[in-house]
Amino acid sequence: MYNPFAEKTGPEDDLALIRESLQGSQKALEGLILRHQAWIYNIAFKMVMDHDDASDITQEILIKVITSLSTYDPHKAAFRTWVYRIVANHVIGMKKRKFEVRINDFERYVSLIEKLPDHRPSSLPGAGILNEELKTGCMMGMLMCLGRRERLIFLLGAVFGVTDTVGSEIMEVSRENFRKILSRSRKKVYSYMNGVCGHVNPGNPCRCANKVKNFVDLGMLDAANPRYFKPEGKKVRDALNRRYEEFHRSYYGPFTELFRDQPFYDPPDMVQWLRNMIQREEFRDMFHVH
Repeated sequence: MYNPFAEKTGPEDDLALIRESLQGSQKALEGLILRHQAWIYNIAFKMVMDHDDASDITQEILIKVITSLSTYDPHKAAFRTWVYRIVANHVIGMKKRKFEVRINDFERYVSLIEKLPDHRPSSLPGAGILNEELKTGCMMGMLMCLGRRERLIFLLGAVFGVTDTVGSEIMEVSRENFRKILSRSRKKVYSYMNGVCGHVNPGNPCRCANKVKNFVDLGMLDAANPRYFKPEGKKVRDALNRRYEEFHRSYYGPFTELFRDQPFYDPPDMVQWLRNMIQREEFRDMFHVH
């Protein structure tokens, strides 16, 4: 799978698709979207923790990319940098989404988890899926407690393995500042998870299996329709398509791998969405698509 965040990427394919798109090729425009839609969607989803919101955000970003494509100057920045600056600016400046309103404070979030009564591991059908669903959702909730800028840099640097060179270009900060914000956000998440989560610290009493019944009773977990856990799908580490030995040697190695073990989500069909958009006369006239 194409990874736009690799340190070295061949820009030729993107540039050819851009050139053909600007000449009116719908096929080239679809190809450009296919190269980037999954990454944009996964950033959006991991920022807001909701598939419907992530789909809307991805469409909003792609509209910005498509309608601004003629302004891209390859002499000023790599296309990867240009696109993901649009992504970063959009997700940092957009209106608050529902889970950002509900989950935004580490102390309160951890307190709520700790107050949930423990139950004996569930014997419900799909107990394994329910456990993984809760684990993935709870970890994502921890990220929601970070401010948007820290959350995005954590996702880029700690989860997607973006280097400080690439990350600083996307976030428009110095490499040193990118590393500082990444370190600060990683320490915050690790500190709170290390204090409560049994996956990060085996000495902690909190176990997903003991909390499942609470969420099932509240109607927040459904083994037949998991929102976060995708047992048959690829993982983040699979999408990265590279090895990260340096993280395994670091203090945060096993902790970081918990997030890389989470699903890399398939986006909704943005190509079909684009085709529907192109049928609108005002869009075709604006973008000169034939």
